[in-house]
Amino acid sequence: MFVRWRRDFGDQITRHDQWLAFVEGSKKMEKTRFVTVDIEKCNGCGICIRRFEGYCISEEAGMPVIDYALCNVCQKCVAICPSRAFLVNNTEPERIEERKPLEPEDLRRLLSKRRSTKVFKDEQLSKSTIQAVVSVAKYAPNQHKNIDAVVTTKTQMLDKIDRSALRFYKRIYAALFSVKVLTWLFRLFSSDLYTVKRKMEYDLFFRKKIIKPGTQALVVLVGNTRASVTESSAQYLLATMTIFAESVGVGSCLMDSLKIVMNSNRGLRKEISIDRREKILGVLALGYSAERILNIPSGYELNIRWV
Repeated sequence: MFVRWRRDFGDQITRHDQWLAFVEGSKKMEKTRFVTVDIEKCNGCGICIRRFEGYCISEEAGMPVIDYALCNVCQKCVAICPSRAFLVNNTEPERIEERKPLEPEDLRRLLSKRRSTKVFKDEQLSKSTIQAVVSVAKYAPNQHKNIDAVVTTKTQMLDKIDRSALRFYKRIYAALFSVKVLTWLFRLFSSDLYTVKRKMEYDLFFRKKIIKPGTQALVVLVGNTRASVTESSAQYLLATMTIFAESVGVGSCLMDSLKIVMNSNRGLRKEISIDRREKILGVLALGYSAERILNIPSGYELNIRWV
């Protein structure tokens, strides 16, 4: 079965005392992300009020009050409070110690070596490794926490998703290239007809797989897109996971083709416990890479426009 890690707001309650009462009586505290202020720790410095005044934090009798209708749990208030008075899920934040900063060249080398993995080793990932990769997404720069990570490592489930994807894209292929009218229309809107056809044939008839060989885990990000910036936030989570995965020796590959399939397959969505109001925002394949990356490509530079 799939395992789901939650990242959500909880109910939107505007009064601070009402929110605390709700939290204390909630049976879902472990699944709810919320920020509160420990008044006993607050020294009244006003840093948070000056930073967020007029938006999600206001001043009342010299103390900060959070407006939960506006709070998107960005946790900036937690990060900048010198007295660590802001808590997430009633947990005190970790103090940043003076450490040697990450050398920029080390980070650049890590990023330059990272490549999407097309073939994985038949070597199982531990649950702790998968959880480490997925959990680091909480540090991604995003403005929406109502995103879940749904994870499976079950071979039977991976095979079922792959078979569903194959059936889906074979129908698309037949429609595009067997019906002359549709082929003609497609050619009007795309100059890459030959490229698309060859790529589809490679996956559908040569490899006969959509999921990359040896994939050990699929991470599926889901969320309610009625909440603002949900889809854009998911992309930051995915990028953060791919970078951290590289740092711990785990290969990864974004699977947008599976996102399309799984969003359109109601039966599959139901089987993996994705609510009808939720949309699949991204799919990431994980495993140990079977590819040896020996060289960093040169000769290409991003075209930078100075204005």
